[in-house]
Amino acid sequence: MKNLTIKDIAKESGVSTTAVSFILNGKEDSVSKETRDRVLEVCKKYNYKPNYLAAALKSKSTKFIGILIPDIENGYYFRILKILEGILEKKGYSLLISSSGYNLDKFLVNIKNLVSKSIDYCIVIPPSSFQESNKEELSKLKEYINVGFVIFDRKLDLCDCPVIVNDDIKGGYLATEYLIKKGHKKIYCITGFKGVSSSLDRLEGYKKCLKDNNIKFDKSLIYEGDYSYDNAIEIAKKIIKRDRNCSVFAFNDLMAFALYKVANEQGLQVGKDVSIVGFDDNVFSSLIYPGLTTIKQNVNELCNAVVEELFLNDNKLKTIKVEPQLVERGSVYDSTNK
Repeated sequence: MKNLTIKDIAKESGVSTTAVSFILNGKEDSVSKETRDRVLEVCKKYNYKPNYLAAALKSKSTKFIGILIPDIENGYYFRILKILEGILEKKGYSLLISSSGYNLDKFLVNIKNLVSKSIDYCIVIPPSSFQESNKEELSKLKEYINVGFVIFDRKLDLCDCPVIVNDDIKGGYLATEYLIKKGHKKIYCITGFKGVSSSLDRLEGYKKCLKDNNIKFDKSLIYEGDYSYDNAIEIAKKIIKRDRNCSVFAFNDLMAFALYKVANEQGLQVGKDVSIVGFDDNVFSSLIYPGLTTIKQNVNELCNAVVEELFLNDNKLKTIKVEPQLVERGSVYDSTNK
């Protein structure tokens, strides 16, 4: 049958055109499974493919949501994309993904490119170069995005929109507190990018926990990283050269893995000679030996909050924090027993 229409499908399926529309637009919860199966069988029989362009022109909705991420190779962001895709698929939406690396200029160009695709909404995970010092560039963000959007993963207070983040201060506190409870008082830190909210907040949590436990903050124990594995390798070499029985709080799991590698190369055993706490609960953190004790970000809750705020679309400045939790494995030894 040529030029098959929704009315034709409805007639042959024995259902209403409204039911067919619901099914073809991903709102399957509105109809029974039996109705859905009948409609899809007719679509399959005639190889029917909806004209999304025509539908978009009529409804003024493309059913596409743009997302900008800093690093598509980072396992944490990959997990975010997978969860968001699953949530949005149930709502009849698809993701358009753009990765800018950590380049601010490329990031702003990619925003323009995404918006030019007539997306309905936009999810923005700022690159590490997006800091408070970039006020001029930051002020352009809302100018570039002419659709409803949310900021995700890192705090930005210069835009009237929701910001959904992990409670990194609490995460930094939990990591430090665990090491202190295991008898460690000299705790090294490998931070993230300087000036980025996630790194600043984790460091603030670290400092607060030291203060609460009457341990003096030592700036010399802080090493500035960039959340990358290669850079953390060089930092790990410096720390272990300085202190072969070190305890370290790495601001993400990827940098913690670098410590594992350097420790092993130096004939040291993680969880026996060296103590490490990471952040993220990367998929590999439970697979390496010994398993990495880390701070788990509740990615499912974060992603659901993002979607909820996105569709609320009230363009109000608000910050929503999701609480992390400590996941205890075997990477920290109890120094009180030594």
